[in-house]
Amino acid sequence: MGRARDVEEFKKVDPRQLVAGVLTAMERYGLPPAVREDYLSAYEGDRFVESMRFIRAYPRDLALLRDLLPQVETPVQIIAGGNDSAVPRTNAEFLHERIQNSKLDLIDAGHFVWEDAADEYSSLVASWWNGGFRAVGYADTR
Repeated sequence: MGRARDVEEFKKVDPRQLVAGVLTAMERYGLPPAVREDYLSAYEGDRFVESMRFIRAYPRDLALLRDLLPQVETPVQIIAGGNDSAVPRTNAEFLHERIQNSKLDLIDAGHFVWEDAADEYSSLVASWWNGGFRAVGYADTR
């Protein structure tokens, strides 16, 4: 899928089949039937193809943000799957290199990092919420 030149060809395919194929990338977590159905129905119509356009626009859009990102003062926690085949880790690294108050965690997981590595992911989020953002140099001025 990632090698196709034009996303228009995917409009001819049942989006449920496309999403079902993407879900096979989940390595460690078995989706409950209700969650699987939620994924499948969430991308009905052109939603899956449009999400492909969004992801494929990252290189262009990140280049547009290049000069704006250093102005971000809010602490940013960046969590990405180190083995993500849909959104390359270089996107997360790009953000981290340019946002001064950022922390990057690459987890040994693919695109569904929040599900395949739920314990590690939730631990990182909880740590950030509990003040971990202060470790990136952010000064709370309240």
